[in-house]
Order: sequence, then C-alpha cells, then structure tokens
Amino acid sequence: MSPKLIVEQKITLMVNQYRIYNVENGKKSDLVAFAQQKRLAFREKVTFYTDETKAKEVFGFHAEKILDVHGRYFVTDPDGNTLGSFQKSFKKSLLNSTWNILDGDEPVITISETNKILAVVRRVLDFIPIIGDFADILMILLRVHFTFVDTKTDKVIGHYMKKTRFRDHYELSMNDDTFDARDWRVWAAMAVALDALQGR
Repeated sequence: MSPKLIVEQKITLMVNQYRIYNVENGKKSDLVAFAQQKRLAFREKVTFYTDETKAKEVFGFHAEKILDVHGRYFVTDPDGNTLGSFQKSFKKSLLNSTWNILDGDEPVITISETNKILAVVRRVLDFIPIIGDFADILMILLRVHFTFVDTKTDKVIGHYMKKTRFRDHYELSMNDDTFDARDWRVWAAMAVALDALQGR
C-alpha cells in the first residue's frame, strides 16, 4: 500500500481548517482541496474548495438528516451530483468508532479504529469523573489510526494513520486499484469526516 492523500488539520480560535494534498513519490505534493469550518458549528455540511481563496468549489459532504446519529452523509460535486456516501455504525461505535462506505444502502467498506483496546479504554475512562477529564488531555498525545476493510472479502484494503503527535496530520494509504475504483473526493471526504465528525 502506498500513500494516496495527506490531510492536515489546523485548529484556530474560531475555525478548523482542513487541507488535502496529493502524494507523489511518497511525499506531499499539490494542494487539491481546502475546507474551513467554524468551531462549535453543526457539522452536517462541509464544503471543499481548490484553495484558501474559496473561489472555486471542488466537492462537499452533507448529512441526510440534521443531528441524526444513524444518518448517512452524501459526497457531492459542485453541481450537486452524488459521488458516494458513508454512514456511521452507531452500535459498533459505542466500543470502537466504525464507519461504512456505501454502495446504495449496502456497506462495501468498513472503517474502524485499528487499536481496539485503546478505543475501549478511551470510552471507559470518559465515564470516570475527574480522571476522564485528564484522560482526554492525555489521549490527544496518542495516535488514533483507522483500518479500511472490504466487507465482501474481509481483507484490509487501506489505512488512515495519524503521522504526528501534536498536530492532526493524517495519511491515507491503499493500493492503486482500490483507490482508483472510487472518485478521490469520496476518499477525501471520508478522511476528513474521520476527524471532523469524531470531535477530535
């Protein structure tokens, strides 16, 4: 598997910014999408542009229903055409954050936290008064990774890994055939959602 996209998040006082870069020869290349989201705003819609000027839209994703934990998200092009969709698996996410990329209504790719023990520990500590607050601070230093699995073959087809400890810089890796089978904007939307919609 080789790196396909790099996602860098920058947190400021008022907004969260996401920059998505191409990868060439294993290294960060051109900026291909930029999004800016007001902090504490509802996250049912995120729009991506070619750059920081926000003059030209590239794609976006939006929730089917507002504030619906079971709802799906649609990835669309600038004309509103659907490129793909994904959905959070609410029950599985109680122990391990889990998402599905869909074909129609069918999950075809499952995305879940790689370290299942860490996922459970984080959730248990959240319920402990005071300790849970300190645990949240410590967890910022840990790297949360995700694994992509083909639901038909049960084979690992990709990884989404946090590459830095203090900054939210991520790398999406998979083989060429898997990546090329979908519009790159679907992968990019899913990658950003794994940060933006997880509340990290």
